[in-house]
Amino acid sequence: MSLGLSSETSLVCRANFDSRTLGSAGTIGRALAECFAVAGAKLVLIFNRTPAKPEFKEQCTKLGASSVTFIQCNISDLTSCRELVAKTEKSVGSIDVLINNAGVDHLGPLHSHDPERLLDGLAVNLLGPFYLARLVMPSFMRRKQGCIINIASRGGTTDIPFNTIYCTSKAALIRLTSCWQLELDLTGYDDIHMYALHPGAVPSELTSSGSTAGFFAEYPHVGEMLLDTLKNFKDSPYLSGMASVALATGIAKGALKGKYFDVQQDLDDVITQASEIRADPELYTLNTKFLGDLENDGGTEKRPAEDPFHFPGF
Repeated sequence: MSLGLSSETSLVCRANFDSRTLGSAGTIGRALAECFAVAGAKLVLIFNRTPAKPEFKEQCTKLGASSVTFIQCNISDLTSCRELVAKTEKSVGSIDVLINNAGVDHLGPLHSHDPERLLDGLAVNLLGPFYLARLVMPSFMRRKQGCIINIASRGGTTDIPFNTIYCTSKAALIRLTSCWQLELDLTGYDDIHMYALHPGAVPSELTSSGSTAGFFAEYPHVGEMLLDTLKNFKDSPYLSGMASVALATGIAKGALKGKYFDVQQDLDDVITQASEIRADPELYTLNTKFLGDLENDGGTEKRPAEDPFHFPGF
């Protein structure tokens, strides 16, 4: 299976790089950049406050990147995102692959957080990916090609207390991916493919035991529970990098376009079961179930209208 992307411009996006943020200079972002470099892509790597060291550019070039360009951008700011896309198109060319890798969490009881900080989290995890996807989409639609990979999280598919904003924003990112893909498919742009990707349980700044210090002084039993969970974060970040390169080639379009994929599954094996995935629309998506015969398809909207209701005696 060839994974060459030598003619493709890949934009790997990040957010403010501090001890609580992942991006193109973070663990997963670095692996993404290196994997796309091996595939021969033209790399555009995004930073906000802290540019990558020259050695990283040399590493990507050595691995096979056609070119490596660093551009500053605060992805939580729409104007900055507009400037990023304009600079990329002017200096490198049309964007072919967009990877939204930015992520920031806010551990601790939700009631204890500053509301403005919570809005910052939503801006990085959800609005930034939306801004950039929206800004590259007109070019994708004109050329009827392009790939967007939104780095999501299993936190977007399950309830993780004390990390509520992260889970909420990642769930919204997964839904954004699936809804937008359906719009594209229904309007004749089905060659454009989007994915929401869980990068695995990767040890990183966000998941280090030290990063939780002080968050749960009031609830030590919760801190202990979280630390036990973090001990299981052992996946290589290169799982997400290799899976993203494969997805960018379009090899999984027939099976996973618009879907949520977990890199802990074997991608080749899942692709061979494309017909089963198409037959069950709930696979690799967010969904809910109800007791009884109420289906999550409009519910009572699809039933005969009930007789008008009147309060007895009035």
